[in-house]
Amino acid sequence: VSCNAYFAQLGTYAVGADALKKTSDLLGISTGNLKDSLPQAAYGQGQVVASPFQLARAAATVANGGSMPFGRWVTDESNARIDPPVPILDPVQARLLGEYMRGVVTSGTGKALATAPVAVAGKTGTAELEGKPSHAWFIGFAPYGAPKIAFAVLVENGQYGGTAAAPIARDIVAAAAQLGLLQ
Repeated sequence: VSCNAYFAQLGTYAVGADALKKTSDLLGISTGNLKDSLPQAAYGQGQVVASPFQLARAAATVANGGSMPFGRWVTDESNARIDPPVPILDPVQARLLGEYMRGVVTSGTGKALATAPVAVAGKTGTAELEGKPSHAWFIGFAPYGAPKIAFAVLVENGQYGGTAAAPIARDIVAAAAQLGLLQ
């Protein structure tokens, strides 16, 4: 179950601003003045700015045992992004995060993906906006246990990730399965 208070305390008392900033920088995620908003930034609020591509790559990092692959826009031999993955997380931590992300789908806020054709791991999110409905997020990877794809879904002003973005992610996984991309 998603709990902002837990992650605020974890980020503030166990992880700390320096480690969170270092990791967010490696992932390309902007955290602004982290020391002034550490509790909020630890659960993705405050001055945290990330694109869907960056968050899909964060999910891919967990799926890839803690090593961040370079994202690709082109999948044929003309792809210039051929550098090896960059270690970001300890493999044991990545595996644990993956287990927790699987729990989001089996018994948490991402239950909309429980009916996907393959096991999915993911995380819902809600990005608050001043004076407007929140953006809805779902990031994840599939199949859980032998990942082939990572993705991020953003529904602008969709309000809640579990109700707006997760069903779209389920459709993406189903389409990938139909195309044979998950075998």
